Amino acid sequence: MVEIMSWLLWHKKTFSFYSPNAECVYLVVEGLDQSLSMKQDTHGYWSINASLLLPEYNNLSYHFQIIEDGHTKRVVDPTARRLGVVKGQYKSYFCDINYKFQHKHFQKSPFNKLIIYETHLPALTRHNSMSLPVEDHRGSYLGVTSEQLLNHLEKLNVAVEFLPLHFSDKKLGGDWGYYSVNFHAMRNDFAVEEDHVNEEVMQLVDALHGRNIPVILDVVFNHGAELWVKAWGKNVVYRKLDNGAYCQGSGCGDTVQTEHPHIRKMIIDSLLHLVNQYRFDGFRFDLGALHDTETMLEIDRRLPNRIYLIAEPWALSGSRWDKSEMSRLFAKTRWSIWNDDFRESGRTFIKGEGDYHNRDLLMRGIVGSHIEDGGWSIRPQQSINYLSCHDGMTLADLVGHDKQRVFLGIFLVLTSQGIPMLGEGSEILYSKQGHDNSYNRPDLNQLDWNSVEQHQDLILAVTRLIAIRKKLSHFNYTGHLKVNDHKSNDWNIDWIHPTGYPHQDNVNAIGYVLRSPHRFNFWRSEPNSIIILLNGSHSGVDFQLPEGAWEVVIDGNQLDRDPDLILIATHHYHLHSASCALLFPVSLSGHRPKICQGP
Repeated sequence: MVEIMSWLLWHKKTFSFYSPNAECVYLVVEGLDQSLSMKQDTHGYWSINASLLLPEYNNLSYHFQIIEDGHTKRVVDPTARRLGVVKGQYKSYFCDINYKFQHKHFQKSPFNKLIIYETHLPALTRHNSMSLPVEDHRGSYLGVTSEQLLNHLEKLNVAVEFLPLHFSDKKLGGDWGYYSVNFHAMRNDFAVEEDHVNEEVMQLVDALHGRNIPVILDVVFNHGAELWVKAWGKNVVYRKLDNGAYCQGSGCGDTVQTEHPHIRKMIIDSLLHLVNQYRFDGFRFDLGALHDTETMLEIDRRLPNRIYLIAEPWALSGSRWDKSEMSRLFAKTRWSIWNDDFRESGRTFIKGEGDYHNRDLLMRGIVGSHIEDGGWSIRPQQSINYLSCHDGMTLADLVGHDKQRVFLGIFLVLTSQGIPMLGEGSEILYSKQGHDNSYNRPDLNQLDWNSVEQHQDLILAVTRLIAIRKKLSHFNYTGHLKVNDHKSNDWNIDWIHPTGYPHQDNVNAIGYVLRSPHRFNFWRSEPNSIIILLNGSHSGVDFQLPEGAWEVVIDGNQLDRDPDLILIATHHYHLHSASCALLFPVSLSGHRPKICQGP
């Protein structure tokens, strides 16, 4: 809990430890034979004036000595800024986490312009195909600051969401690290120099901010917390069921009791530390449904408004809330959640295996899973739309490495209402050889950048599509989209079914005309309406187009088409199997809309 500043010994005025039942608490500096007495306040916290701690203590290990009921026990600091393991035992260390940010005025993207790129940090540079200035940086925090990788991420124009970086139990958390030991210290196995792990994490965030890339961190407060338990006991840290047994809703041991006042405080303190010290821009909460609702609301209240908040709305058991809360208790918060309705219907669709029910579910997901359509949201931005993530097969593996179907999946995600999320390496056909749970497979958790040249057409198509999405207002609806009922001109979306609807149409193909929410603001340099066509089936389909001439901006069957080549469609459009298309109206003046130019 100690931070040294460049102009003073410690960033905090006090150095404290929570132990409400203790008779005495001492801070023991190991190796110096020093034992410093701490004072108790009325809330169960013991503290010591930080000015008593010398700069020579930096990188020395320490612990707390607790005397309670006449017994003495040794406790590793459960909120230590740096941890290590010596002879199988955890050790907490004094550490200097001062860092001078070069991009301290970084302005992140507004949430409605966010494109998330979820990744396991070492996977980005672990493979020998990634060019690094220093070989020791491979698979590390500093590896992500390499020019080649930063150029790629900047070109995509995405926000990076890292899998957990908190110090984790290597045996239980494996390579991914979903078993956090505490929530202030960072993983030192990703550091080039363990003594400087905190500085390296800050350097990583700073480098990404320098390329206008927001950084989101996956946090795992629902289970683990081993050092919390050793300090405060299971009855404080873990949740009990009515029958007295401990809840095990995560499938990874006992569930953290987030509703306990002290645990709630520790969670929020940790998040604020990550925001203020490391400058993370947002958080994704693993199995967020295991957190009590008051803690979820308190996080929304206490964290700065600029911070993105994302959660998984499910658990194996013991959930405290579900997706329905997005239109009720969480309606006025900034919380958004992973949309498994979109995920499952989308996966089925892009493989061409859907039925009428799946198509209807996907249509609901495309417009934001709104409660008025039978969904659960009240605004599309509450939905994180994705088809692949760390947990499960990669997008390429899902569709048998069919590049057109991979692009169809990415296109579907990027042209739906809500916040898009892409799994790492989707743009280079990243494969884990069909494995769906590589939590402890570093050999599979690595991107082969040799694929970049082979899949340059896909990378450019995805990059252009992201740029178009960010320029258009059509994907920024903040409420329910009205479907064209052909009775009035007051509508936002008009569904286009393939020839043969409703009795003999292709249920794995769907299209729609999407109006701009600002269609009456004629000074905007964007088209009033656009057309999106999707075909996940195994045969080509014909779509009847609205009146007028339409320019084909993107066709998934022609990924390598020269974007300066103008193709015009009228009356109908034939969409090949496993393909997609984006069409803009041809302007009255005969000039192409400026938006067509892409990045």
